[in-house]
Amino acid sequence: MGISGIGNNVAVGEAVNHAKNRRTDGEFNKTVMECVGAGDHKVSLRQDALMSYASPQTGESVNIYRADDYSEDNPIYIIRGLDADGNEFEKKIDAGKINPNNCNYNELMVLNVETGHTSPKDIIHAVAARDKANIKSYFDQKDYISYANEVMRDYKTLGNWGSYLAINKWIKSIMDYAFKMN
Repeated sequence: MGISGIGNNVAVGEAVNHAKNRRTDGEFNKTVMECVGAGDHKVSLRQDALMSYASPQTGESVNIYRADDYSEDNPIYIIRGLDADGNEFEKKIDAGKINPNNCNYNELMVLNVETGHTSPKDIIHAVAARDKANIKSYFDQKDYISYANEVMRDYKTLGNWGSYLAINKWIKSIMDYAFKMN
């Protein structure tokens, strides 16, 4: 998917060529670009990831990749990035074991990737649930489906039927996948 720029918690920074991609003749390898700043924080958003996002407030940044041994029967993802202290991390996540009623935002985004919800519209559903949950860290455990249902009720109250139906479809898809796998 490349470098994302959605919502007020997603990094908007200067995409620069990562030093290890420079060639000795002054040219550079254009296959991997990295965003290295968001607000006052160092972040790591990589163009080669399936999905990338960062928080200018905390400095957390996450890149989602499929593991080398990924398959439909083994839906393993790897997330890499920087934590709020600027330390690099790497973690394996089994999409088939994620409970969207008790997961962290990173796991919810892995579910988005696994279920094919990578369009900006689909990502906005997760961002809206995250904002409703008022999380402080992408690693905070929450019941994101309950928060997504609150967002859906808000759309209904506002008479925003297109968004209401879209988030309802998103919730159903995430839950169908989670129940199928567990």
